[in-house]
Amino acid sequence: MHQLTRSHFQKMHTFRLEWQPGPGGRLDWFTKDYKVNSTFSMTGDGMGQDWVHAFSIKDESLSLTGAQIPIEPSYLIMNTGISSTWGFPYDVPSSCTTCYDCNNATCACNFHPGFCNMMKSNDVAMYIDHIRVYQSKNHSAHVGHPHSLGCDPIEYPTREYIKGHEYTYMRSPPFVYDDKGPLATKIKNGGGSCKAHSDCGGVSTGKSVISSSIDEEIGGHGKCVEGHFSQGFFGGASHSSRCICNRGYTGPMCLSLDKKDDFPGAFELRTNTEIFRNLPSPEMPSLLVTTILGLTLTMVIVACRKVNSDYEQIGSGTSYKKVNTNQR
Repeated sequence: MHQLTRSHFQKMHTFRLEWQPGPGGRLDWFTKDYKVNSTFSMTGDGMGQDWVHAFSIKDESLSLTGAQIPIEPSYLIMNTGISSTWGFPYDVPSSCTTCYDCNNATCACNFHPGFCNMMKSNDVAMYIDHIRVYQSKNHSAHVGHPHSLGCDPIEYPTREYIKGHEYTYMRSPPFVYDDKGPLATKIKNGGGSCKAHSDCGGVSTGKSVISSSIDEEIGGHGKCVEGHFSQGFFGGASHSSRCICNRGYTGPMCLSLDKKDDFPGAFELRTNTEIFRNLPSPEMPSLLVTTILGLTLTMVIVACRKVNSDYEQIGSGTSYKKVNTNQR
């Protein structure tokens, strides 16, 4: 594992996880350190910028339990909790017993100085700035099972499974009465309370930390606008500061990309919700196309000659007698 330093509690740090699924796959965690050579690195002050391998789980190590690196679509659950009962520093004083608990004076000496005092102050939090997921379409670029695309792959029809087992994804009365189904609540586009543009992912212009007009241009994800906002059909309006998202971003605080899964999933392909998606493209042999064009051109030429001959007959002096059909 990787040893935390003081800088990890004072500034943002970037970590990386490579997930190679299925038989032959592996999980690899990376952090940034000072890389000395291909086999050695040092943490130092924790401010290094070189990617260093920190820990790994290989598929063969799971064979005893019959498990494997998951292939099916999975959630990323980010645990922002900070525990006062474990920390596992590499180097601990020899006088300390092997235990980790800030509430026990015998065990507290195993933690870094100041850690337990920080936890007791109740003024501690772990913040996540962003999570970015990248996926390779080239199966030969990684070990393990080929990566599936989208949230509803054909091999694991996730959407159909959830639809058939909705009750397992819902909370029933008396715990809640407004749960209408899994993921039934739409993501809000802006509207979160804010005090500055940075709360909405915006880039401060230096002139002000908040806007008084929706039309003011603010870079980044969104802007914090002060004004009168509706509280619903019966709630009227109130004076407050709310996030207004820029194009391409969504969420109450505008911190999420406004992007959906545009790859056709198993449910979509099975139900054929898009009628023309699976129709084959029409193709015709070149000889047949040439024959049709030739016949069409011949018919046009014959029709033109027929029209010209009719005009020649009318202009040759042939007279016609007018017949009065009105009889009494």
